[in-house]
Amino acid sequence: MLNKTLIIKLAPVLFAVLLIGCAGADAQIQKAPAGIGADAANAQAADAAIKPLVAYYSRTGNSRKVASALAKHLGAEVAEIQSEKDRGIFTIMGEQWFWGDDRQKPFEKNLQDYSPIIVVAPVYFMQLSAPGRFFIEEVIPDGSQVYVFTTSGGPLAGFSRKGIEELVTESGLIAKGVHGFQAGKTQEEVDSLVCEFLKKHQITGAPGECAPAADQEPAGDTKEGT
Repeated sequence: MLNKTLIIKLAPVLFAVLLIGCAGADAQIQKAPAGIGADAANAQAADAAIKPLVAYYSRTGNSRKVASALAKHLGAEVAEIQSEKDRGIFTIMGEQWFWGDDRQKPFEKNLQDYSPIIVVAPVYFMQLSAPGRFFIEEVIPDGSQVYVFTTSGGPLAGFSRKGIEELVTESGLIAKGVHGFQAGKTQEEVDSLVCEFLKKHQITGAPGECAPAADQEPAGDTKEGT
């Protein structure tokens, strides 16, 4: 009689345990494909979020042309580095000789969402201009992969390139390359030069006719603007 009474009392508890166990097993079976799908979706979202960005400072329009050509051929977004300084020759001389800083408006893009970051800025008196320096030192997040493209009236000197590479690495960034283009060309000429450059240099996998050939080894800097 006691055993029968005990069984009757325990029956609802055992039934509830069985229901919970079945529900848990069913939930695990259904979660597996959902989890795989979520991982794939997250990976796709991450891939879509990481894309190249061209950030440029241009006083007279030469760096803007290079930035436009790079963005066009790389399928990258482009944004301007906006200096708040009214920059004339005496301001430039002071900044370059005494390593002066810049004042800039807040950058319009979230740089965490982009890789690599491609900085385009002029070189004055053999050094990267103050807006380019400030952007590299103070704005780009630590650990970012960075390319620097410069514009100047002549070829980019070797010690100028080395100084820019050191600036990038000392700012906690990964220097992927420093390359120079000469100023004073039309947009069409710059487009052509940048396309030829991208055939010899792997930046982010330039699309279309500007993609490096499959058997093309990475080359040194271009003769134009080196």
